[in-house]
Amino acid sequence: MSDVGKALKCLAVLMAAHGLAPRPAGAETLAEFYAGKKIQLAIGFGSGEAYDTYARLLARFMPNYLPGKPLFVPQNMPGAGSLNAANSIYNTLPRDGTVFGTAHRFVPLMPLLGVQGPKFDPLKFTYIGSMNRENTVCVSWKASGIASIEDAKTKEFTVGTTGAGAELTTFNATLQRLLGLKLKVVSGYKTSQEVNLAVERGELQGRCGVSWGTLKVNEPEWLAGKKINVLIQLGLTKDPELPDAPLFGDLVKDPRDRAALELMLAPAEIGRPFFGPPGIPADRVAALRAAFDAALADPALVEEGRRQRLDIAPVSGPAMEALVAKAYAAPAAVVERAKELVGNSGGN
Repeated sequence: MSDVGKALKCLAVLMAAHGLAPRPAGAETLAEFYAGKKIQLAIGFGSGEAYDTYARLLARFMPNYLPGKPLFVPQNMPGAGSLNAANSIYNTLPRDGTVFGTAHRFVPLMPLLGVQGPKFDPLKFTYIGSMNRENTVCVSWKASGIASIEDAKTKEFTVGTTGAGAELTTFNATLQRLLGLKLKVVSGYKTSQEVNLAVERGELQGRCGVSWGTLKVNEPEWLAGKKINVLIQLGLTKDPELPDAPLFGDLVKDPRDRAALELMLAPAEIGRPFFGPPGIPADRVAALRAAFDAALADPALVEEGRRQRLDIAPVSGPAMEALVAKAYAAPAAVVERAKELVGNSGGN
């Protein structure tokens, strides 16, 4: 090889080491690809729900950090415990980096635990990042006569869900099996807001599996007026704002059941997840993740979140990916017990 050839080879190695390798002739840059494009942001919830509010906040700031500054277009796709959106992202929407979205944090665990409805492999989603970590809670309306978990063990407690695919968002069957709660489950509500309205009208006595952050965003008057009782927290660690509400795991003594619960509650660590379909080109994945991280670090986004009562505690895409992989590597006995606990709650 000539001296010139050796020098060019050395230069190429140095450029590659610093991420500056020349692109193939005719290849689009990220800015060229995204310029003038629309990014579809699929939201597995109804308009005005907390997941929707988080997603629309992200849609305002993330374009500033993505090459080409494409327009983000939020699209609500509620239904089936947000499975409608997750299934669409995985199976029918483009895989070119112009689509990603948000669904309930428990969606990635549903196939592992045998919940009916998922049509995807969670290990193949492209995880972009999460805007928060948070616990869900089980609450009762003050006038219901259900003031504590002990009351729910002796009195019928009517709660509502959004139907198919919702068990891992409510934990109704698990609460019945492990704590002996006398839950009467009414399903078929399309959105969480419909469930809340049913609680206010007296059709329901409360609901389980609602995010604490969601209540702060959507029902601040419930909290200010002390209209609800927080019966239990569904998470791995207590929310500091709820020191008197027991953790589900603290009420369960059997080690096997506790291990299964820890698996089921792991998604609390990715409270507001965003993910895309499989197969997005690697450079666009890196760009989406970097733009997400930068947007969540933007002081203006954090301040706007505070104004809207949104807690911002970001989790990176790779960290989400690792959490899901860890769940799917759980011992078979733990997974089987978790499947038994989820099961069919027999709700109507």
